Amino acid sequence: MSDPKTIGRYQVIRPIGSGGMGTVYLAEDPLLKRRVAIKVVKVSGEARNQAMLRFRREAEISAQLNHPNVITVYDVGVQEDLGPFLAMEYVEGKSLAKHIKDKSLDLEASVRVLIQAMRALRAAHRSAIVHRDVKPDNILLSEEGRAKLMDFGIARSLGHMGAALDHPIAVESLPPEDSTAYFQTLALRLTATGDFLGSPAYAAPEVLKGGEGTPASDRYSFAATAFELLTGRLPHPGNGLTEIIIHTLHEPVAIPPDLPPRLAPVFQRALSPDPDDRPTTLPEFMEELIDALPGPAHFRARLFALLGQEDDGAGISTLSRARAGDYAPPGEAREAVREMALSRSKQSQPVKIDLAEDPVEAYLTSAHRRPRPRAPESGVDWMRLLKWALVVLLLVELFWWIYPYLAQARWTG
Repeated sequence: MSDPKTIGRYQVIRPIGSGGMGTVYLAEDPLLKRRVAIKVVKVSGEARNQAMLRFRREAEISAQLNHPNVITVYDVGVQEDLGPFLAMEYVEGKSLAKHIKDKSLDLEASVRVLIQAMRALRAAHRSAIVHRDVKPDNILLSEEGRAKLMDFGIARSLGHMGAALDHPIAVESLPPEDSTAYFQTLALRLTATGDFLGSPAYAAPEVLKGGEGTPASDRYSFAATAFELLTGRLPHPGNGLTEIIIHTLHEPVAIPPDLPPRLAPVFQRALSPDPDDRPTTLPEFMEELIDALPGPAHFRARLFALLGQEDDGAGISTLSRARAGDYAPPGEAREAVREMALSRSKQSQPVKIDLAEDPVEAYLTSAHRRPRPRAPESGVDWMRLLKWALVVLLLVELFWWIYPYLAQARWTG
């Protein structure tokens, strides 16, 4: 089947991605003269209705969050000969999964991406929204370095959560890891029946067992994403979905032998089978992660300063701002890093701050702002003395100009 020329009112330029369920096209909005990415799902019957509901949910969540690190959804609709479609912000770049595969990000760039993705997920949790499918494929990275969390189609509000499976699995009823047939059946159930929504390789154990998705399970998926980004491996490896599920439910995290020693306990805690043993917030996990990173102190100071920025008018953590100073090198460099952290913190108080700075916005808010007059410094006020000197010179000049007339008038009188 050939690619469509139009989808809704949008002019299709070319396909930019495809999968088992549908295709993503690059298109142009002829009314607003902007490029958009359009996701089309080629399904029929009840599946079409479900896809449309998910697209509408994703559009609603995008509108509610309105966050610089969340993909913006512009439109949803149905093309009769194609199926439901969703028109969203087009990001010139590639997914975090592709970056992991290509090994194209260094350590600092990787952590900067995580900080941005953390902000997006944290904003969702503040709005009582659970994403339920956090993974590298759902994080886009623009060529300018802006991370965008996407695919809220299966997200749910905490006020309307139901069981993930019709018959949740009791923990005590799980068979030992050698019961391969049981887990093969479970893997088939999770992926083929439609009961499970998400990606089992990044899903928390309680979700695999049939529990509800919660912010704690989102934090687990985020930590699994961070683990793969920094190590290039899944925390629970396997040759197939069945092996991954068995490992997730019965084995501890597979720590690579070359992982820096201080990072191991950070991931073991964040990927704990018990949600209560995990960090209680995303910033807490990121602080522990940055604190354990190898490298010079000023490297961690830069990341703590970045973490200390605010994106929505509410502070992330005073601890991360304090650590920015603690990790700075001695002398002038230490003071420079501390000033950087404090200045960014002050700037973030009244307005949102985007991690990937907009050069146009920075120009308009700094170069075009009229500078305030500086207060006079203590000591001699040379400007005042100069003014008085000019006044005296003018009076003397005036006197010598009128003096001859005064003298003549006195002599003739």
